[in-house]
Amino acid sequence: MENYLDLINDYFKKKNDSICFNSFSNDVRLFQNHIIKTFNSRKRLESCIVGLQIMSNTPINVPSIQFICPERNIIIENYIDGIALNEYTMHLSKKSLYEIGQLMGYFHNINVSSHEDEDAWVITLLSDMMQIRQVLAPYENDFFASISFVENECKRIFKDLHFTYVHGDFRPGNIIWNQSEEKYYLIDFENFMIGDPILDVYKMLSVLKSFDYGFDDVKAFFDGYTSMRELPIMMVDKWIFYDVYYSLRSVRRAINEKHFRNSDDRYIRNADLSAQRKNPKTFVMTNWLERYVNRLH
Repeated sequence: MENYLDLINDYFKKKNDSICFNSFSNDVRLFQNHIIKTFNSRKRLESCIVGLQIMSNTPINVPSIQFICPERNIIIENYIDGIALNEYTMHLSKKSLYEIGQLMGYFHNINVSSHEDEDAWVITLLSDMMQIRQVLAPYENDFFASISFVENECKRIFKDLHFTYVHGDFRPGNIIWNQSEEKYYLIDFENFMIGDPILDVYKMLSVLKSFDYGFDDVKAFFDGYTSMRELPIMMVDKWIFYDVYYSLRSVRRAINEKHFRNSDDRYIRNADLSAQRKNPKTFVMTNWLERYVNRLH
């Protein structure tokens, strides 16, 4: 234990010399061949710990927790030697997309709940929408229709909802391919929860939507997923719902960080369009999903 505490103290002394992998929602760094993660909230820390501990007892490959420092919201993980399938640096093959689909389908099969508790899910969404309404009030004319859409749709589409384990940020950048072991490792569990599996599907489709993938790529991902489990019900309706809802969340974040419409960031501009339901890529993805679902029937 003392060695890990010394490692953390050394890390803070020499922080600027360490290699930063990701600092979007928490600080993730390689330091002395350990991954040190500093979380911006206790909730994220606890979700990550629970997710890694649960998955460590399954065939899903995840990093192992070496040490937890709750006083500083820090965990230390072992370093996974491999290539992150980062959406910003590589274009995935159809084979990789198929295998990612299989990985997600297997992940969702680990704990499929027969308990239908859509009320809790809807309450969580509506509570968040109240705060979104407040932050987006200066832009009410732009987003009123979308906010109303999300609030009305969440009452309609979440019926007979069967929960599974949900990673919460299931995208290529959170998957590492270890070539020597020929294994995928799933990382970054700070959004882990029990909830609607389509949330993970949405996260993956958002990458395919934004980075110029085609229908055959989307099909490869879904073929992998459906080789492990059936597609959740109301796939298309929920895709549209989550695309608008998470785009509104992204706009809220940009406003809070005071770089919304003065930003040249493509991500923020695309979120703005999607939150207003004006993003052409969203309509294309919706057509592809309808095409795929229709093929299954």
